[in-house]
Order: sequence, then C-alpha cells, then structure tokens
Amino acid sequence: MKFLLKRLSGFLLLVLLVAGSPAIAGDDIREERLRLDQRGEAVVAGRIRGWDSVDYLVQAGAGQVLTVVFKASRGSAYFNVLPPASEEALFVGSQLGDRFSASLTTAGEYRIRVYLMRNAARRNESASYTLRTTLTVAPAPALFDKTLELQGIRFHVTSFRAGAGSIVRVVPAGLSIDNSAQERAIDGLVSGAEVADLNADGSPELYIYVRSSDAAARGSLVAFSANRRKSLSDIYLPPLAGNAQAAAGYQGHDEFAVLEGVLGRRFPLLRDGQTAAGHDASRAGTMRQIQYRLLPGEAGWRLSIDRLFEF
Repeated sequence: MKFLLKRLSGFLLLVLLVAGSPAIAGDDIREERLRLDQRGEAVVAGRIRGWDSVDYLVQAGAGQVLTVVFKASRGSAYFNVLPPASEEALFVGSQLGDRFSASLTTAGEYRIRVYLMRNAARRNESASYTLRTTLTVAPAPALFDKTLELQGIRFHVTSFRAGAGSIVRVVPAGLSIDNSAQERAIDGLVSGAEVADLNADGSPELYIYVRSSDAAARGSLVAFSANRRKSLSDIYLPPLAGNAQAAAGYQGHDEFAVLEGVLGRRFPLLRDGQTAAGHDASRAGTMRQIQYRLLPGEAGWRLSIDRLFEF
C-alpha cells in the first residue's frame, strides 16, 4: 500500500509539473522583428490561442538596457527572454512576473517569447496581450549621489558626465505644486551639498558646491530655494570679480559651508610677490572668509555679502 501511495504521489507531482510548464517545447514558434522608434521603444498588441507562441526579435548591444513590460488578459499567458543563440531563458515570466529590465552583457539578437502555459494550451484557451519593449543606453555612473531632507522637503542630488562637462540633477519631493527634476550644466565636479533655511521662512534651500577640474579648483555654486514649499527656483550667487575687496588675491581652492544663518565661503590668498602658477593651497597663509546672507532679489533669491574678514 505504501508503495502504491508513493507511486501515486509521484505521478500526481509529474502531472502538476507538466500542466504548469510552458506550451513551447517542440512547437512551431512564429517570429516577428520589433521596430523600435526614435526613443528605442516598441509597443505591440497580440493574441495567442492554444499552442501558439510568438518570438519578438530585438537586436541589442552589450551595455544596453533592455526593459520589457507585459500585460495579458489571462493569467496563464507569460513571456520569457532568451539571449542570443540560446534556448536557456535568462528570464522566465511564469516565475518572475510581468516585468523584465537588465543591462545586457552580450551583443546579439534577443528573443522575447510569448506563450500560454501547457494546461491552458490543452484547453485551447486564448489570451490577448500588450508587450512594451524599450532598449536604451545604460546611464553613466553618477559622480555624486546624495539625498538630503529638511522640513519635510527631500532633494536627491546627482551629477553625471555630459560630453566635455558635467551636469547636476536635482529631484525634489514634498513640494505642493511642482516636483519636476532640475538640471544645470556645471564647470567642474560637485564637491558637496547641504540643505538649510538661512532666511528662516520655513522653506528649505539646497546648496550644491562645485569645484573646477583644473589645478586652480575654483569654486562655484548651484542653489535652489523651495519657494513657500511649492516649487524650486534658482538662488543667484554674484561673481566674486564684481567685488574688488572680496576678489583681491583670489586664486581658487574655495570651500563652502552652511554656517549659523549664513553661507560661508573661504579660500587662501595669493601672497605678495607670488604668482598664480606658484600658488600652493596647502601652504599655511592668510585665508579670506566671506559670509553671505540670503535676500530677496528682483527676480528671485540672491546671496549678498554680509561680512568679509581674513585670518
């Protein structure tokens, strides 16, 4: 009796495994090449019945990101993703779901196979579906990536190479009207970022510090104010050259920091008789510190010199 029960249990398990397997082995599979638009996207709608299967072909390069989103009218319809010249799927939809996204390691022709499970195929069931496929270039690694938060407003700050320069990107969250991303071209690399409420109005500001990539390491600033917690607007920092007292002896190597109610900026001064080429920021010497207050301007906020001293 025990022997018969074991045989019966094994048989039932085999039936379940076969019923839950794809209806694709040994069957004719229709092929269709995807036509990607200028954005690298293709959307197709189709219908399969019984033992039908469809392979959607897409040519991809190593390093590109392939994303597939599948929606079907019946839960027994799925898709797999097969790499070039292989029947071993790198993604099996019946186990992993209706969305695939990955950076590809091998160049070649990938197949997105749509099918019904074997039990549904035997019953000659049908399913309609849509398949959205996107092929994009993998994003460059971020040079800077930091998330800051103050007073319930969050800022995700990233920086990337863009051609010969760089860009800084800010994605806010928690603003009541506009949380769209902001991008600015920068001359150099982001060295840090801070949040503050210098004018104590209950709406935070974001200060992003930038240094030029050359030996002078000149500082600059990208800054935003969360206006009444509704949307972002730029904060303007006047050029140092516009103030003769502040600019005298300046040769770069700036450092920025949020201080008590002000934004601080300091840098080593060029000594008398010293040339710019011979300037060494690591040498002990006179430092100039500038303190800026945040004030309303004609078209937004601006940082205005409040105090200047040397030590």
